[in-house]
Amino acid sequence: MQATLETRMDAAQPYKWNFALDAFMSENYDFGDDSLNAIYQKAKANQWDVNTDLDWSSELSADNPLGMPDGTLLIYGSDVWNKLDAKGRAEVRHHSQGWTLSQVLHGEQAALICASKLAVAEESLSARLCAAGQIMDEARHIEAFGRLVNDKLPISYPMSQSLKSLLGDTITSSHLDITNLGMQVLVEGIALSLFQSIVAYTQDPFIRDLVTRIQRDEARHFAIGRITLCRVYKEMTDTERKEREEFVAEGAHTLHEHLCADDIWEPMGLSKKECGHLVRNSPVTSSMRRSIFRRLVPTIREMGLLSPRVQRVFEQLQVMDYAAMPLPA
Repeated sequence: MQATLETRMDAAQPYKWNFALDAFMSENYDFGDDSLNAIYQKAKANQWDVNTDLDWSSELSADNPLGMPDGTLLIYGSDVWNKLDAKGRAEVRHHSQGWTLSQVLHGEQAALICASKLAVAEESLSARLCAAGQIMDEARHIEAFGRLVNDKLPISYPMSQSLKSLLGDTITSSHLDITNLGMQVLVEGIALSLFQSIVAYTQDPFIRDLVTRIQRDEARHFAIGRITLCRVYKEMTDTERKEREEFVAEGAHTLHEHLCADDIWEPMGLSKKECGHLVRNSPVTSSMRRSIFRRLVPTIREMGLLSPRVQRVFEQLQVMDYAAMPLPA
C-alpha cells in the first residue's frame, strides 16, 4: 500500500464552464402552481444549520469513518480483498469512502450552479422560487460535506472524468430542461439512492444524522425536477424528445461507469485493470451498483423518455426491471 492516512489527492485547477441564458423577470406574481408552491413551503420550513444542528465534536472511526459494513466495498470478498491485512482493508475503506464523499461534494457544487441557472431562467415564478430555495440548500450541503471531507476524512479526490463529462454537458446546455434533467433527475436520482444506502447501513449516528438531513433536502430537489419535466416533455415534439432520450441514455451509462470508482485503486498500489475487472464482473458489486438506479429508472418512465434506445441502455446496465416499479416515496 502506497498511500498514508494523511493523503490528499492533488486537486485540479478550477473548471470554467461557459453558458448563455435569458433571464426572466415577471410582472405577474401568480403563485398558482400548487405542486411547486407546496415544495417551496417545505423548503422554507425545513431549513437547518450545519454549525448548530449537527454535533461536530463526534469522533469518527479511524478504520471506518462512515461506519459502513465491508459488504458495501466494491472489492469485498474478492481474492484481492482476502489477501489484505487489517491495515490494507482500512486503507480500502478510506479511499472508497473518501472518493465517494468527494464526488458527492463536487456534485453539490455543480447543483448550486444549476440551481442558480434555473433561478434566473425559469419562466414560472413558482419554479424560480423553488430554485432559489435550492440554492440555499446546496450551499448548506457544500458546507456540511466540505467540513466532513476536510476535517474528518483522511483522503479526498478530484472529480472523476465520467462525472466531469456529465456535469459539463448538464451545466453548459443551451436547453434549460436538459440542465434540469441532468442535475435534478440523473445526478440527484443517483445521489438520493446513495444517501438512502448510507442512512440504512451506517453504524455512526453522526453520519446518519448528517446524511438524513441532506437526503430530505435532495428529495425536494428531485421532486421539483420530476414535476417540472413531466409537464415540459408532454409538450415537446418527437425530435426534441429524442434529443432528451439520447441525453438520458448517455448520462445513465456515464453514471454507471462513474460508480466503478476506477480512480481509487492505483493510489493504494492495487492494479487498476484487475480491480476494474472485478468491479465490472462481480455479481455482488453489480447488484450494488444497479440498486443505485432504483429511483432513476421509474422516473424516466414517468417522464415519457423510456424510448427503445433508453431501454437498451437500461437492459445493458441490468436495471430495466426497475421500470415496472412504482416511484419510491
